[in-house]
Amino acid sequence: MVNRKGRLIALVLLAFFAGLACLGRSSSRPTSIPAKISRGRNIYVEHRARSGDSYMLISRRWTGSDKNWRAIKRYNGNRPLLAGAVCRIPYNLLSSKAKYLVIVNLFPLDKRVGGQWSHRVTYKGETVSSIARWFTGTSRNASKILSHNHLRGVLRIGSRVLIPSRLLLPTFKTPRGSHRKGSSGPLLRFKQDKRGRYASYRLKKGEALYTNVVARFTGRISHDDVMDAVKRIKARSGIRDVKRIPAGFEVKIPVDLLLPQYLPKGDALRRAYEASVKEFSRYRNVFSTRDLKGVYVILDPGHGGGDPGAIGKRGIREDEYAYDIACRIRRLLRSRTRAQVYMTTWDKKTGYRVRNSRWLRPDSNEVLLTTPRYKNGDATVSANLRCFLVASIYDSLPRSARKQNRVVFTSVHADSLYPEMSGATIYIPDAHLSRKLLDRRGGVYDRTKEVRACRPIKTTYWQRVRSEGYSHYLAMELLGALKRRNVATLPYHPVRDRVTRGRREYVPAVICHNPVPTKLLLETANLQNSRDCKRLMNPDYRERIAIAYVEALRRYYGRKLR
Repeated sequence: MVNRKGRLIALVLLAFFAGLACLGRSSSRPTSIPAKISRGRNIYVEHRARSGDSYMLISRRWTGSDKNWRAIKRYNGNRPLLAGAVCRIPYNLLSSKAKYLVIVNLFPLDKRVGGQWSHRVTYKGETVSSIARWFTGTSRNASKILSHNHLRGVLRIGSRVLIPSRLLLPTFKTPRGSHRKGSSGPLLRFKQDKRGRYASYRLKKGEALYTNVVARFTGRISHDDVMDAVKRIKARSGIRDVKRIPAGFEVKIPVDLLLPQYLPKGDALRRAYEASVKEFSRYRNVFSTRDLKGVYVILDPGHGGGDPGAIGKRGIREDEYAYDIACRIRRLLRSRTRAQVYMTTWDKKTGYRVRNSRWLRPDSNEVLLTTPRYKNGDATVSANLRCFLVASIYDSLPRSARKQNRVVFTSVHADSLYPEMSGATIYIPDAHLSRKLLDRRGGVYDRTKEVRACRPIKTTYWQRVRSEGYSHYLAMELLGALKRRNVATLPYHPVRDRVTRGRREYVPAVICHNPVPTKLLLETANLQNSRDCKRLMNPDYRERIAIAYVEALRRYYGRKLR
């Protein structure tokens, strides 16, 4: 009996340490890498030691070898490794995979372009020497990078630096998620059987059908859509129990379920998708300002009044928490920047006061600031009225602000998705799905001053394409800021250009119709996920979302948040 218990304890300990050793080889997402950068030049990973950790185990995990433990110990001042202590691992010692994950975590706008690596200067203090060291392994290549980019002087935040393929470290020549020959997406292969064509994916250890296949390759995240996709994939693949799929099992995904970017290269839908991306990518903000001077921000807390929005598992209501986050953004913009802020709704009881409590008591005090004010009795009417209200505000702003893209609209919400989905999602308006005309008449519309003054709201196709481009780049800035502030984001496709519900695809009304070129809808959390509900109830978490938004806006207009 004693021997049996001893063997069991030994096996548990062995599995624990083996798990630590193998963690560096697992398919960690970029957001799971605790990467830091000091003065814009020195990159390192912060590992919080657990009971039983040693410098050798940490070296094995992060560098892929036991031999670097002495160098890591010296880097940490030869301090003994105690449980809970932070151990720093310098960038130059990291394994190739860890280097890649660290870079895409710290620089979410970096990407591979035409055989080169395109780096976005993000932090104050970055130099060509440090960039050469990160991407080529030595600062000696700085002069070659300077010559290649025709650079002179100090790098500015927001500048692009191209690193030629011949200089890149191997991990940046073949980044994670690159297309393999004969595939159209990460590890996808196209095959055919008696039932037709399908995409083949080999499930990895620890991956789940719901999140790692359905959310990743089909983009479906609502409850009914996820269940429908799982049902079809399960039947096509011969899966009996979705919770007991062995690693290496071939999952067969019907081609009609795939997102356009995962379709075969010659597919018409994929070509149309790539053409659309190329089209809107030409439009990016060129206006730069210090402290957001001359920038106008329109904030739209979702729902409110008679419309609570989504209701979470803990009974929390979307409208209350979205309103609090919008109030926090307003306070930060007014206190830390010179931007001018407009709100679309107003709480008659609390005003724009920030509430630092976990439980925000439900009420129906919020009204839409139209003339006369609307109590949000109908969600569809409220969404249309918001568009006309925003159009009225936009028309009242200086012509120079509208012409120079100095106006930003953001609607703050919380989503209701499949319970396993967790994190924030950012929506931008797809140019092809956005409507060119909004005209409403009769009833409350005729009584509202802003509707009478602005109807109909018209946009041309090229205005919608420009809007998608501007909004995309702001969304990417916001995504990077949320990650840096440790705000959870959807693991796959956190930036989306449409909402998919069943066979219907659409752009949310508040960013579909309003005329502001740069516009986002931020879904801060999934209220059907218990972890997200707990996060949103934390005032500090809501504050981090607000700080990330302001930081993204500062970067979008060319200045880093102080």
